[in-house]
Amino acid sequence: MRQIVDRLQESAFKVSEQGQRLIRAEIALAQAEVKAKAQQAAPGVGLLVFAGALAFLSLFAVMICIIWALANVVAIWLAALITAVGFLVLAALCGFVGKTILQKVGPPIPETALGIAKGTPAELGIVPPSAEDTTLQGER
Repeated sequence: MRQIVDRLQESAFKVSEQGQRLIRAEIALAQAEVKAKAQQAAPGVGLLVFAGALAFLSLFAVMICIIWALANVVAIWLAALITAVGFLVLAALCGFVGKTILQKVGPPIPETALGIAKGTPAELGIVPPSAEDTTLQGER
């Protein structure tokens, strides 16, 4: 009888240890997946930040344009206006490209890890309560 108890304890310990390893592995996979998505999204985020900086700088160009246009009414305001329009066009282009990259990458959700985690109970032979309910209803 003592041997059976010892085997059960040893088996329970092994199952617990393997469960811990499985959970650690799934967490590591989720972290790696989120890191990979963040690395893919970095160029898009960088371009969006650059677009914002250019749009901010274009406000200074517009301000200088208005000041010079009102103060001197000479050709220098036209140069400032062209600069402002150039910055705005460049900001719009960077913003569009950055947005496209971010839409392609998608949200930073560890889809592979979630898929594996959802399949783990079935592999361990654990039937989710919803599956038991449908099985029991089918037998009636």
